[in-house]
Amino acid sequence: MKKLMMMTAAFAVLGAPVALADHHEGGDHKGKMMEKFDADGNGAISKEEFMKSSEDRFNKMDTDGNGEISKEEAQAMKDKMREKMKERMETRKEHRSEHSDDASHE
Repeated sequence: MKKLMMMTAAFAVLGAPVALADHHEGGDHKGKMMEKFDADGNGAISKEEFMKSSEDRFNKMDTDGNGEISKEEAQAMKDKMREKMKERMETRKEHRSEHSDDASHE
């Protein structure tokens, strides 16, 4: 039960920034979430599908494979996600700049 709670908490904490990034970038968050988690494509995310995704995320964070996420492993994942967010923001900024340049030349 403790492991399940840790996995769920890790999913909630680490999944939220990605979900928010999709939403703020104008992405179809709901569609992407369904694509990612709905393994059987039935239009709903079962508990099994949700837990599989959580377990995969937990295993990705547990870099030493000992069945626990240390503070260092959690921080490393947080840093990695922060870097991805920065890259997305930079790409979005560049995209906006390109479009504003195109509009000013018309």
